[in-house]
Amino acid sequence: MKPAALRALRRLLTVLLPAVAALSWTLSSKPYGVVLSPLLIIGVMLADGPRWRFLAALAYFGIGGAALPSEVQNFFGTGWIVGVGLWWLSAALLALPWAWAARGWRVVIVLLIEAVPPLGLFGWLSPLAVAGVFYPGQGVLGLALGLSTLWTLAVLARPESTLEAITAAMVAAVALSGVSMWANAAYAPRVVPAGWIGVDTHVGRETNDVMAEVARNQRWINQADGVVRAEAKSKSTAGAKGLVVVLPEDVAGTWGPGTAAQVRAAMRPGDVWLVGASVLSSRHWDGSYLNTVVGLGQRGDAVLFASPVPVPGGMWKPWDGEKSYTAAQWWEPVQTIAGVRTWASICYDQGITWPWLQALVQRPAVVLRVSNTWYEPAGAVAPRVEVATTAMWARLMGAAVVTAVNRA
Repeated sequence: MKPAALRALRRLLTVLLPAVAALSWTLSSKPYGVVLSPLLIIGVMLADGPRWRFLAALAYFGIGGAALPSEVQNFFGTGWIVGVGLWWLSAALLALPWAWAARGWRVVIVLLIEAVPPLGLFGWLSPLAVAGVFYPGQGVLGLALGLSTLWTLAVLARPESTLEAITAAMVAAVALSGVSMWANAAYAPRVVPAGWIGVDTHVGRETNDVMAEVARNQRWINQADGVVRAEAKSKSTAGAKGLVVVLPEDVAGTWGPGTAAQVRAAMRPGDVWLVGASVLSSRHWDGSYLNTVVGLGQRGDAVLFASPVPVPGGMWKPWDGEKSYTAAQWWEPVQTIAGVRTWASICYDQGITWPWLQALVQRPAVVLRVSNTWYEPAGAVAPRVEVATTAMWARLMGAAVVTAVNRA
């Protein structure tokens, strides 16, 4: 093949492979996108300069976030200009470090940079989640092995790699393949504990009408109560001392004594209800809120979990005093609920890496995947990414997942 044709083919693959990987994220909640995400690295390694490395990453993050404008419009009502601006700004910021990633070790550094704040605040579609595919149940060690695997891939995909580097990468690939086969053969998915149930609700969004909110709360409480009564009669809960009932993100809206009283009135003795709600932050003077999961029944009423990363520019709006959510709750600790180490992944947190790293070092036995998708049309992309990403990080930790989603 002539040099010009070879260069053209190389540039085509530079953009095409990441584009295919990104598109796979958008098509299904199955982890196809996670599995194919290393194509981003191959595309970057095939690039013949910083500009093409940037374009490879821009194709990945741009196509992967193509639904952002419509979802911003549906959720925040801010108009298409804001949505398109956030889409391309986030894609460009995430693509920019990849222009520097000309070596395998630089790929590893870029992956870590985009996993933690500030870029980690919107770092969706991270190839780091592929560690859950190769090294299930291995936790922090599995993440390190996953990084080693991606380094190996980068070295082997780079046409300019030296013979010494290729030899070392091939030896590493053989060793890592053996570890991966052992990890997958030994892995047994953790089962959700008996008596733990996730309840999907259909009550839409919170309103500003107090009486309408009382009625809305009663609707989701009735929906949950029906599921609880049916579950209490089933054989699957035999031996459970009480049920642990998981409800969606912010299903209760703004939390207060009246809502707590409504929930307690419906609860059976011995049960625990974990309810998504907005709680006024007691740590901040500016009247900001926390996006939380409130626990009732075991130790009274308590905020058990708070989102480390409310949606930047949407829920987290430090310039706007009208019900902005705080992003200062940087660490989300595991809690013991009904004797089980538990951690919650709250909607937006599910799609980015930074909160998952917090869970990874704490090794919960159960992950609560709670979301609120009343604004999403059928087949929306964001929930698919969140479902697939959650599945692979939970697999890496060896944790069971209990899901609760509120829809329109």
